[in-house]
Amino acid sequence: MQLEAKGWSRDGGKRGVTILCWFQDFCNTMLKVFLLVSVSLQLLYNCDGQTSPTRGGQEACTEKREALRVLRQIQKLLTDHEASYIQGMRSLSKRLNQLREHIQKGNVKDNCPQLKHPRHGRMLGGKLKVGHEVHFLCDPGFRLLGSETRTCLDNQTWSGQPATCTETASTRNASSLRPAKCSSFYGTQHCTCDAGYTIQAGATCQDVDECGLYQGKAGSKICVHECVNTLGSYHCVCPRGYTLDSQQNSCHDIDECVSNQSTCVGGEKCVNLFGGVTCVRPDCPKPKQNTTYIKTSAHQCERAPCHVGSPSCLEAPHSISFHYIALQSQLTVPRVLFTMTAPRSQADSQRFTITRGKGQRGLEVRQAGRHRGELILTKPLTGPAEIQVDVEMAEVSPEGLLGKHIFTVTLFVSQYTF
Repeated sequence: MQLEAKGWSRDGGKRGVTILCWFQDFCNTMLKVFLLVSVSLQLLYNCDGQTSPTRGGQEACTEKREALRVLRQIQKLLTDHEASYIQGMRSLSKRLNQLREHIQKGNVKDNCPQLKHPRHGRMLGGKLKVGHEVHFLCDPGFRLLGSETRTCLDNQTWSGQPATCTETASTRNASSLRPAKCSSFYGTQHCTCDAGYTIQAGATCQDVDECGLYQGKAGSKICVHECVNTLGSYHCVCPRGYTLDSQQNSCHDIDECVSNQSTCVGGEKCVNLFGGVTCVRPDCPKPKQNTTYIKTSAHQCERAPCHVGSPSCLEAPHSISFHYIALQSQLTVPRVLFTMTAPRSQADSQRFTITRGKGQRGLEVRQAGRHRGELILTKPLTGPAEIQVDVEMAEVSPEGLLGKHIFTVTLFVSQYTF
């Protein structure tokens, strides 16, 4: 018999804990006891039926002595098994207690941090366990900024962006006026407004819409992404995948790969993007014309030894490596994106050329030395976009071509400029 208990690990996956029990041994022992008792009873029956009358019952039959011996064996077997059974029950109880404590501790660790309801709004749902959702609503006259729904992820963090409630235009217009602070001195009235307000006729203060004044102009933007006007002030909002630096009103990318917010599975590589994340799985080319590649690392494939008399294999690249680069939109150019070197090459020099690519716009390769080449961005790119190019490095000597290497470079261009 086998029992299986399942618990939850910290990453949210099920972990099977198998407990091998001794109940199988117990069943086998009881079967042996049953067989031995049956044999003993049969011997006693035979003995009683075969006692010779000429001996007057004075001489006990051999079967009876044998039956008594078997019964003594049964008694010893049961005594030994009783001790084993008690020890096994103690061990099982101890392991069950350990499993229960592990599950109870896991429940605490699997919780996400407590969220606060937004000002001028409320939060629906209060469970903090992995997989549970919370929802946010704003009071009448306010609109929601950020994520309306956030989910507790496997890594004990919340999906989405913090929720805030800001006034709608109609509410803001109705409440953007407030009385000025006025004082009289020798018959002259002097009125002032708090910071973020401007004085109006009738001793009133009008809210200054900083976003309307400055955000629309490229040279005077006060927020890198979105500006939200508030009474007497404003605040900046970042898109998903960024965190706000309130001191500089700038947005900084969140590295989901470092913070374990990606959903990459085994064999996939996590690539952090500006404002997001993606999972890639570099694969070697399939065998073709007697040419086979072997994956020697997570990012490189090496050509297997060629068969004798196989020119197509000898002309194929010796190695293929995979590289992933994240870029923002509208970067200044020219810009070096990737450098290729062969420091241990026996060739006199290397030649670098782009041999394949989808959307090779604004990309060039230049020789930066005898053994170094550079992939150059010559035109600004606008995202979101994914561009892939193959750069070939040919090793050349006076005797001719010594070998080729392929650098497969994938560019992930963000839709944002920051």
